[in-house]
Amino acid sequence: MNEQDLMIQEKIKKREKTDIMIAYAMIVILVICILIVVYLKFIRKDDSISNNDDTTEYTVNYVSMGTIANDINNNLKDSYNGINANASDKSININYGDLLYDIKLNNNEIEFKVDNDNRELSEAIYKEMIASICTYYSNDRTGCVNASNDITGNTDGVRFAGDNIYISITNSISPLNNNDKELYTEETITEIDNTNYELLLNDIGINNINIDMGNIDISITGNISDNGKVVVKLYDNDNNLLESKDVDSADNKFSINFTYNDKLVKDNIKKYSINIE
Repeated sequence: MNEQDLMIQEKIKKREKTDIMIAYAMIVILVICILIVVYLKFIRKDDSISNNDDTTEYTVNYVSMGTIANDINNNLKDSYNGINANASDKSININYGDLLYDIKLNNNEIEFKVDNDNRELSEAIYKEMIASICTYYSNDRTGCVNASNDITGNTDGVRFAGDNIYISITNSISPLNNNDKELYTEETITEIDNTNYELLLNDIGINNINIDMGNIDISITGNISDNGKVVVKLYDNDNNLLESKDVDSADNKFSINFTYNDKLVKDNIKKYSINIE
């Protein structure tokens, strides 16, 4: 073999080595490309799904209309035998005898219209709805019932507009501990919107006082521990007596209504007192 042939063989060997190196390099590049595709298509997608799952865990849940309807059925059945509440996503229908309440949910607020011909039932329904929502968020049924019984005007989660009451399902009143209430042991003139107290007069207790200033009259109700004559007086801002009424309690409750007239103007009623004779 001459020198020229040796040079040709050397060139061939070098070219073969170069081709092999290029082939290995191409294989490495191909493997890297495959790994990138696998990561983008499968591993990264799984991470995205996992992150989305983590986000949904923090989704805020509001009380449902079904929960409120169930509470109405369960908690008002003893006082109103046969009451029946049925719910959809946006409404609650309540039947009690011939009465029908069609309650709508608009913009996360329950809209309830007080039936003045059946005021006691209307108050029981809207107070139970308020207590139900409060209990959902606080898990304090007793405190929520106390708080709902004390509502006389606009507060967190509840607003009044004439005979219409708007109750938020995203925000609620705070539970009230009755032990925090002030105790009056004598007839006391207090502001018309103050019901956060209890009375102990002549060894008879009065609590759960509620005042409803409607368009036609003002209603003052409460619970009483024993039979007695309850006297309610209304005053103006200077403590001048406007009108006085009394009623005999029954079934550990009392209720007095004052109808507005030329002498008893709604806007002039600023204070009141309760006594037992």
